[in-house]
Amino acid sequence: CAACWLTLYNVKNLDEDIAGFQNSTAANAFADEMQIDENEDEDDELLTMDNVIYAGSGHKCCVICRKEAVRGSIMMPKPARLDLLIMHRMYAPYGVRCCCNHILNESRLHPFCEVNMENRQKLKAAITPNEMANLVSDLLILLQEVKNVPAQAPRLDFSDPTTLYEDYQAWTGWTKPQFDDMYNLISHRLRSSCNRDSKNALAMFWIKLKTNLSFRQVGSLFNIPGTGEDRRKRAADSFDSVRTALYKELVFKHLGIAHLTREQARSHNTSFSKIFFGDNVSIIWDGTYIYTGKSSSHFMNRKMYSGQKKRHLVKFMSLVFPDGYVLDSIGPFFATDNDAKIAQHLIETMKELTDWCEDGDNMIIDRGFRDVVEFLSSQGYEPTMPVYLPKGQKQHPAQEANNSRLITKVRWPVESYHGRFKKWTFFSQTVPNQMIPKLKECVRIVSAALNRYRGPIVRSSDDDGSEEVAKLMMNKVSLDNALEDRVKKGRLSARSKWQNICAEDIDFPEMDLQELRDLLFGVYQIKQSQTYAEEHLETHGDNCIQVTAETNNILRCVIKSRHMNSVKYYSWIQFSFTGDPVTAWYCQCRSGARVVGCCAHIATIIWFLGYARHHDFKLSQGRQRIIDSIEQISLGYNSSESNNDEDSS
Repeated sequence: CAACWLTLYNVKNLDEDIAGFQNSTAANAFADEMQIDENEDEDDELLTMDNVIYAGSGHKCCVICRKEAVRGSIMMPKPARLDLLIMHRMYAPYGVRCCCNHILNESRLHPFCEVNMENRQKLKAAITPNEMANLVSDLLILLQEVKNVPAQAPRLDFSDPTTLYEDYQAWTGWTKPQFDDMYNLISHRLRSSCNRDSKNALAMFWIKLKTNLSFRQVGSLFNIPGTGEDRRKRAADSFDSVRTALYKELVFKHLGIAHLTREQARSHNTSFSKIFFGDNVSIIWDGTYIYTGKSSSHFMNRKMYSGQKKRHLVKFMSLVFPDGYVLDSIGPFFATDNDAKIAQHLIETMKELTDWCEDGDNMIIDRGFRDVVEFLSSQGYEPTMPVYLPKGQKQHPAQEANNSRLITKVRWPVESYHGRFKKWTFFSQTVPNQMIPKLKECVRIVSAALNRYRGPIVRSSDDDGSEEVAKLMMNKVSLDNALEDRVKKGRLSARSKWQNICAEDIDFPEMDLQELRDLLFGVYQIKQSQTYAEEHLETHGDNCIQVTAETNNILRCVIKSRHMNSVKYYSWIQFSFTGDPVTAWYCQCRSGARVVGCCAHIATIIWFLGYARHHDFKLSQGRQRIIDSIEQISLGYNSSESNNDEDSS
């Protein structure tokens, strides 16, 4: 019946549902089992990198400094994540965030940023094979980019923070902090361009002055795009831009008559200048020269040719304080204008200078200013100059030589400043004539930079004993040379009978370097002594000394002039083993009669007998190599010439 058929239909549907449920349950169970196995296989295939730390994948903190991510933080670029892996062995996955100041040039990790390892789990990095393949691919791409960089980037890049400190010093003459400070002064006046970075423009200026490379070579060094002529023009433009900026920002603050007050100027007096010449403002005047090329203008050729140097040049007048701080550097002037003429011209035309100076100020000059001494006195100043040796006179009297020594003791910083200044090779080599209009600003920029970054040459104080030395020198100024009278009138004269004796056979008081400095009032003569002694050493290594039977505490030595082959000087030294080691001396040279210190000839004998021979003194191998090489060249030339003569005969 119909009811039975309905019951049978329901039973069949129920069986099908049960069977379907059982099949689906088994399938799901099998699928779950397979999923578990697959996960287990995937875990087994994870790659663990030893010595590589996992940085974490959080977004709330900076991955570098671990500070809370605030507005301005960025997602870490791929190149920066690769830098983190290479430099710090730390793997950062995609999506981590970091502070903007850790990123250099919007893509790379800053090389000097410190990675904070506190509150960080030092877990070994474990990544999947796919991630490893992508990582290796990214590293290869990065290496390819690095390989292509030299073709585009500067060969020397001062905008790169990894540039070595030694590169700054070698190429520019300044340390990295000094260079950076200089850049901060003028950065608002410079702008970067497609040809060069503004910091590299500053480097171009100083490299030009330091090395005197051509602008084309400087452009090649910084890989400026374009032809050789384009590089030259771009480098020259950068030089001019920086020159203008430095002149406005540096020179007016650190050079010139008005850049300091008279009270500040008096603070640059040294213990020696105060005791010798008083506490008024003291200014050392000295001229220096810079070589130039020949000009197509006949007028320029005549005016720029120096009969003394036998070369074309221009002059600058330096005004320097006794401690070596530069008041001003003025020029250029023609080579035909001597120092006296330039000084008088400046005083007559520079109202700023005459208004700043006052009556009684000390003007310390050398013998080249002798024609302007009376003019300086008429202006109310106190000129101080070493005495000029009259014609026909061979030697200064003792007191004249003593006064000259006081002046040279104060005057030497101006010579040291010129030596500093010409460390920038541009000024010590021949300057192209087209650069002469820019020479004034370049000289003043270097002088101002020396004032700002290196300061005074002499940094003396009352604690270093300079005041006591100055007083001792003043006490000896009026003394005569007692040994001079004995030499000229007695049996110690050059015509007396003297016997040669080796230095090793004579007893002479041993002295240390400090005793030598105290005796000579400085180190200049000590520095000269080594080269003098080398020339006078005999083949067996001893310096030939002469003694006489008249006395046993006086010796004599013959020293050749370092300027002329035909000139030699006799020098006498009186010594003692009780009290002062050296009690008197006299030399036949121009300043040999002075008792405020001694000449280099006397200093050589004292230095060798009292110090050098007791400290294993040896000849300079470098100088000897040069001498030997020249002798070999001469011998080779003579032998080849003789061979040619034999062949021709």
